[in-house]
Amino acid sequence: MIILKNWINKMSKEKAQRFLFIGVLILVFSVFFISLNLLEPKEKPIEPPTQNNDDDDDDDDDDVVYETVIMPHKGTEFEIVRKFWSYDSPSEDQLISIIVFGSKYYMSKGVSYAINDQEFEVVACLSGTVSKVTDSPVYGKCVTIDHGDGIVTEYMSLGSITVNEGEEVEQGAVIGTSGTNEYDSSAGNHVHFQFKYNNIEINPELVFGKKVDELPGILQ
Repeated sequence: MIILKNWINKMSKEKAQRFLFIGVLILVFSVFFISLNLLEPKEKPIEPPTQNNDDDDDDDDDDVVYETVIMPHKGTEFEIVRKFWSYDSPSEDQLISIIVFGSKYYMSKGVSYAINDQEFEVVACLSGTVSKVTDSPVYGKCVTIDHGDGIVTEYMSLGSITVNEGEEVEQGAVIGTSGTNEYDSSAGNHVHFQFKYNNIEINPELVFGKKVDELPGILQ
């Protein structure tokens, strides 16, 4: 300690100031770097990018193929012997929309097709599940098909049936043949076709040639 004191006393004033300046400078830089380390935020772990399933959903939607509603018969040589009753229809259409059964008149809730009063094959207008098969002495043999999304079709006045309840049928598959019934005997050999959407009868002529995904906008 005495030696250090003697060394300081022998040091010139100029050298002492120089050493003091260097010491202060080192101290300032030390404080500066320490402050940077304290203020620098900790690095956050890198999170893996989240997968966006929207693109996958879009791809799935693009893969969906919607069927186009077809007529319930094969061939093009047919005639409409009974139209769908509507208050907005022309008077000539309303006239052939009336069914006379016994002494009463009924409004047709579907369309009846015939081909020269001859028997013809009846086909499913869309793919679906056969939900009901009946044989009525008044309406003839009948098939009901549930196509999902609130769409149900009925095929009445059939002469024969080739499907069973619970059976899955493809669009265009033969479900039976046309026939006659007591309810509309004046129509001759025919099939009476009804199209229902959410339990409401719809004019089948409005939906033929339309894709299933287009129906909600058309039928509102």
